[in-house]
Amino acid sequence: MDFRSKADAYLDALAKDISALCRINSVEGEAKPGMPFGEGPAKALEEALRMGRELGFKTENFDNYVGHIEFGEGEEMVGILGHVDVVPAGEGWERDPWGGEIADGRIWGRGTLDDKGPVLTCLYAMKILKDMNIPLKRRVRIILGTNEETNWGCMDYYLNKVKPELPTLAFSPDSEFPVTYAELGMLQYTLTRPLTEDLEIEGGNAFNAVPSIAKVALPAELGETLKKEISESEDPSIYSVEEKDGKQILVTRGVGAHAAHLQEGKNAVSYMMELLGRLPLTGELAEVVNFYNEHFGTCLYGEKMGIAVSDEVSGPLTLNVGMISSKDGKLVLSCDSRIPVSIQVSDIEAKVNERIAKAGYTMEVASIEQPLYVAKDSELVQTLMNAYKTVTGDTQSQPMASGGATYSRTMKNCVAFGCLLPDQVDTMHQANESLELDKLKIWLEVMTEAIYQLAK
Repeated sequence: MDFRSKADAYLDALAKDISALCRINSVEGEAKPGMPFGEGPAKALEEALRMGRELGFKTENFDNYVGHIEFGEGEEMVGILGHVDVVPAGEGWERDPWGGEIADGRIWGRGTLDDKGPVLTCLYAMKILKDMNIPLKRRVRIILGTNEETNWGCMDYYLNKVKPELPTLAFSPDSEFPVTYAELGMLQYTLTRPLTEDLEIEGGNAFNAVPSIAKVALPAELGETLKKEISESEDPSIYSVEEKDGKQILVTRGVGAHAAHLQEGKNAVSYMMELLGRLPLTGELAEVVNFYNEHFGTCLYGEKMGIAVSDEVSGPLTLNVGMISSKDGKLVLSCDSRIPVSIQVSDIEAKVNERIAKAGYTMEVASIEQPLYVAKDSELVQTLMNAYKTVTGDTQSQPMASGGATYSRTMKNCVAFGCLLPDQVDTMHQANESLELDKLKIWLEVMTEAIYQLAK
């Protein structure tokens, strides 16, 4: 069915609603009464539900953990799993990350791609189907979580406390087109060691993001040696030095990226450590640098940690150090691995624990997600592929495996579908996250066709 003219009619309203929702800073915060993940996620959830009500749909809020937006009738249901929380803004923005500004043919702000823009696109796709009075055999329900970017406590509450009716078929618009039929397992953990010296080192802001900036304080007497090593490095432009309180502050600027696509980034912490490894350091800073370079370095696939594995379905394991900090008498490294679907996550956990224990570090698991696999020839994957091809005319792209971790793995018969197009620049979890309006139009057409095909 051709939904092009209807998509055109709703594009401005959709863009304005995405802008409004992205103006809410919904980074997880301190829990408060009735706000399990802080004020921001709760406010964003209620705003999304309000938008759903204004468009004529039934909504329900489950204690600010999860919300529903639903329409249609029928015993069976199509589920759409998204989230309204976001990662921190980080540094390097050219526009206000919480401004929701519509300019230069784009909507700018944290959440435009991940995941506020996609879920509202699905909402407006539902509105198109509703207004066209197209008969559907299945209900359609958008399920909105509020702490997807951290530990998925929202979905745990939803599945184990609310115990809702589960969809027959479902997708999560929290990845890229065309269809992600396999998602690697995920293991997030911290490595911690005690400190007796006053170290000043920091970088990154999330497990699942490649750090774009890192800093370390060095003794003033290393100034000349530091400048020499910078000048002889492979890329001197990523380093700068500031003087503060009698110390040399080395600043390293990398390229941010989502940990699921860490190959697209340049880890500022890793390149800082590489440079520090060439300096005549002493004490605990030298120990930290040596440990990092021996176990991580600038490798992407866990080679130095001894956990490099791969399989034919989903490719290689990846290992990202998303954060480093030194405070309260301890050094903490926050790590994120995406693990091939045929490998047990527990096996990787055991190998890391054994390896780092010998160096005086302790491991604490922050999050584990088991892998997802849905056959390429399944009804769900084939229906979504057909919807994508019908709108875009793209017959070359194929179902894919991804290191991304979406809500798809919380339910049976669910995969990630959209919204990033193959030719679309991925700025998720990066500075200047933004959504092109011409791409938004394609999103809306694809999602309308997909929901129609699944629900009819």
